[in-house]
Amino acid sequence: MTAALPRRTPRDRAAALTQRRILAVVERLLEAGGEDAVSIREVCVRARVTPPTIYHHFGSKDALVDCVIDRCFAGFDRSMTAHRMPDDPVEALRAGFDRYVAYGLKHPSHYRLIFRRRPERPTAAGAASYERLRAAVARIAEAGRLRTSVDEGAFAFWSTAHGLTSLLIGGFQPPGESVALVRDALIERLTRPAPRPAGPNQPHGGA
Repeated sequence: MTAALPRRTPRDRAAALTQRRILAVVERLLEAGGEDAVSIREVCVRARVTPPTIYHHFGSKDALVDCVIDRCFAGFDRSMTAHRMPDDPVEALRAGFDRYVAYGLKHPSHYRLIFRRRPERPTAAGAASYERLRAAVARIAEAGRLRTSVDEGAFAFWSTAHGLTSLLIGGFQPPGESVALVRDALIERLTRPAPRPAGPNQPHGGA
């Protein structure tokens, strides 16, 4: 028999509401001006809380910002894994490109937040998300179909997908055939075709 979950008290619910209110304020500040726009004083004014409340729930300004960014990354990762990827590792990367762009177009404010983070201090969720991309590229290398190193391939994928998504969000080009053109050019440059299975009249190697 499964143990019953403890009931949330009115105090627990009030604390959760306070946390959500603080995070919503920080998200708006990050959207408006990046990390430089976030100060404990400004958050307190807008969320109607005191500094000890923020420190009690989040510990520091950096931890508060990390929490907002990680929540955005969680939504991004859910969109990437909502449906099963193709078994073929190259086709999985192709599908991942489409899902990446689709998330950015559907959630532009969260997408911008993810990449307004200072690169010298990535969040845990951000680092984990990039590692999942790197693992996807590594599976192509393991299949003998990657034309470059795993690190170079992962960065090429991310920089291409990010650049295209940012331009589409910015209104420089409406979504259309350009997405497939850029995606397929990237895949062709990064990967090799799958080897054809040997037919009955084809040698299998050896003398």
